[in-house]
Amino acid sequence: MSQKFPFGDIATLGTAPPEMSYPGLSPQLLARTRQLWSVRGLDFDDAWRRAIRQMPGFRALPRIDDTATSAQVDLVFLFDQGLIWVKAIHAAARRGYDHGVPGLDPAQWHGLAALSARLTEQMTALRMLALTDLPLPAMQIARSVSEDVDMLLVLLVRRKLAARFIACRTVEEASSFWRRHIAGGRAFRALTEKLYEIGLDYSPDTDYGRWRKDVLANLGAAVHSNALAMPGTDRQPGVHLGNDNSLHFATFRIHELCAYAQLIKPDLVDALTRAATEPPESDPQAGLAAPLSAIVVNQIQSLSQPAPAPSAGGATRH
Repeated sequence: MSQKFPFGDIATLGTAPPEMSYPGLSPQLLARTRQLWSVRGLDFDDAWRRAIRQMPGFRALPRIDDTATSAQVDLVFLFDQGLIWVKAIHAAARRGYDHGVPGLDPAQWHGLAALSARLTEQMTALRMLALTDLPLPAMQIARSVSEDVDMLLVLLVRRKLAARFIACRTVEEASSFWRRHIAGGRAFRALTEKLYEIGLDYSPDTDYGRWRKDVLANLGAAVHSNALAMPGTDRQPGVHLGNDNSLHFATFRIHELCAYAQLIKPDLVDALTRAATEPPESDPQAGLAAPLSAIVVNQIQSLSQPAPAPSAGGATRH
């Protein structure tokens, strides 16, 4: 955010409605979000306070008076919606694993719980960096978010790989697994094979494939040692959100995770529903995971500057 704002000191009261933490938020986006929650019988304010307001290092956004668009504030709002969903996924996955809920194998529940925990920490840190001018760590975290999204989806479609994933007990074993199954885009390639079967072509020479490659190459430059100039900290007039590219990409990947998980088998939403209602008692946070899946997918259209759409219909495999 703009340096004229003391962003480190901004925090709304715990009882304040969520919109007080997003001054300048699009009224249409807020109204649509509240409607989506309300028609499903969900309490948006309570869920937001538990997942966002109580997160480590929480800060409200400062008021922005010199911009004609709400895009930057809307982006953080949508990012936070994705974080609420990821936290709900984690709660449901823990219950699914602990109670042996059908729908996913124990290894898949375990992997889902582990990766959603990683995503929760990464997104929490990325949110804090969005209020600063530290592009390098933001880019590094956004890259890790993307990698974990790919891996989580692959674990859903490849049960044996999920078992190998959770069988890693040492750093050396985890590193070996990463080199064999994740590094170099291997996880995403395994996922694209499944997506192609349902008519989505994410081949490297499609618009989406080229866009993804370019973004990940830029994010990778922040991870590996080099002398390249990183994005500067100077802000143009009306631009206050630092690291908005990293935040946008991470938000888009969470939206993709939610959408693709509902297209591939097994039926994740059904499994999450079972996990949330498993005896001996229900879990309110876990109960958000399934209904929030529809809300997060609905909000994809609210992201400004979307990524290129995949090719579909009569596409040729490459």
